[in-house]
Amino acid sequence: MFLKFLQPRSEWKAAIAADARRFIERFEEHAYYEARALVRGHCIEGDRPARYWAAVKLEIARLQGISVGLAGADLRG
Repeated sequence: MFLKFLQPRSEWKAAIAADARRFIERFEEHAYYEARALVRGHCIEGDRPARYWAAVKLEIARLQGISVGLAGADLRG
């Protein structure tokens, strides 16, 4: 029974990782800022909720070495 809860979570994480890689390939160093625009509702991309795009944004930040939330700014590490 517990395994049925893990499958959707692993699918969710795989989709986030795939979109993060797609954004990095398409927008390169601007990928984080493009994902941030989706979270803020400036763009429309599919039918994913803002929560999903926030996770994609954080995955991009992790992959690109961007420190998020320091003194209210997004800084490259």
